[in-house]
Amino acid sequence: MQMLQIVRLLENGEWHTLDEIVEKTNIQRDELTKHLTDASQKDLFDYDPKTARVRLAHNMMSVLLQLNTQNQKQARWERKGAGTTIIPPNKNCRIQGLYIQNQTENNLKIEFTYKTTPKEIIISNA
Repeated sequence: MQMLQIVRLLENGEWHTLDEIVEKTNIQRDELTKHLTDASQKDLFDYDPKTARVRLAHNMMSVLLQLNTQNQKQARWERKGAGTTIIPPNKNCRIQGLYIQNQTENNLKIEFTYKTTPKEIIISNA
């Protein structure tokens, strides 16, 4: 039940502080930290212990968006979604109208979430 409370707070995809989650869920901070550490190792949450912030991982956001779409019985993937793409060296791609160009000599792995326009882009080596 505690994990469900945490997911509900994080379902907006934004970063949240541990203090905020503790306040809204009444979960002890030590217990919350343990849950988040375990869940982040399973790629359910992005948890940064240095800044004491957490958000849903892109995989989890994708699952929630799919569930919400099914619940609404509407396929509106052109308006909201999450995904991953790899851009080869010196190539480009377009995601929901956002042009992304890889000017490096490495493959770039892009993880993204968006509602009406791209919200966030994370770039890392693939």
